[in-house]
Amino acid sequence: MDRREVLKLAGGAFACLQLPAAEPGAPLFFTAAEFALLDKLTELIIPADGHSPGAHEAGVAAYIDRTVAEAYVPDEKMSWRKGLAEIQRLLKESGDQPVAVLTKLAANEKDPKTEAEKFFTQLKETTAFAYYSSSLGIHQEMGYLGNVILPEFKGYEAN
Repeated sequence: MDRREVLKLAGGAFACLQLPAAEPGAPLFFTAAEFALLDKLTELIIPADGHSPGAHEAGVAAYIDRTVAEAYVPDEKMSWRKGLAEIQRLLKESGDQPVAVLTKLAANEKDPKTEAEKFFTQLKETTAFAYYSSSLGIHQEMGYLGNVILPEFKGYEAN
């Protein structure tokens, strides 16, 4: 067997080992149910209104999914999975709507004690960061124009 035949065989073997491509739009880390819950929670934190789109349209859940999937430290990944499971548990046990559960968790936001309260803080901070880093959040919501020369500085009154 010469070198060309070996390369052809090796190429054929590697072609058989290729993994199927991920479904377009499928979450990279979260399950479909976890991703749907995450998307719902982020939209409740920053909902769409007459002024601007919400977290859903800005792709906040997809940003979090991608960030968590790329996280190097396993604890960073598991904190999200455990946190979403805890929120899901609270929803089932209480029978409350998600808004009511988030409102209860937000009551202790300054001094979170339970794992669910700590996760809510993480979720809220990450949602705000992702939303206001997105094109929709920074341009449409905040009205940021970018690096442009302003004919007049309107300033800010700090009271």
